[in-house]
Amino acid sequence: MKIFLIGYRCTGKTTIGKLLANRLNIDFIDTDHLIEQSADASILQIVEKQGWEKFRHLEKKMLLNTKNMKNSVIATGGGIILDPDNQQYIKNNGFSIWLDADINTILHRLNTDHKTPDSRPSLTDNDLLKETEDILKQRKPLYEKTADIRIDTSVVSPEEIVNIIDRRLP
Repeated sequence: MKIFLIGYRCTGKTTIGKLLANRLNIDFIDTDHLIEQSADASILQIVEKQGWEKFRHLEKKMLLNTKNMKNSVIATGGGIILDPDNQQYIKNNGFSIWLDADINTILHRLNTDHKTPDSRPSLTDNDLLKETEDILKQRKPLYEKTADIRIDTSVVSPEEIVNIIDRRLP
């Protein structure tokens, strides 16, 4: 079984993904990490030098590279669902879980995670609160449309989230 984790930044895709893959004894893949490895650059460097369009192209390529992978948990980038082809691919090639969190939780995690500066470049010219509000408003319907299930990661521990997912897998 292929399990896709989708959701906004700092909703737990990598943390939950590693724990879930370990629980299920299957591979864990982080598309952002694969992009950084293949480009030999951080996401920030890619975006600064080549722009968001190039990053989205690399993101789509990494997603499509999962086609022949079996039994894996795949943590995707928060914006992967912006491309309708990616939405369709995720729906047609695995079970998708939308990890969601309230805006205060997301902002707290963004501000305290040491990976944010290199791995989460600004998406707009707005301050972090306005950017997060605007992007969530845009993306939530896309996450909802793409996901098989939604799990709020705001107040439950990662281990309990993995228990919830394990019980809800087909």
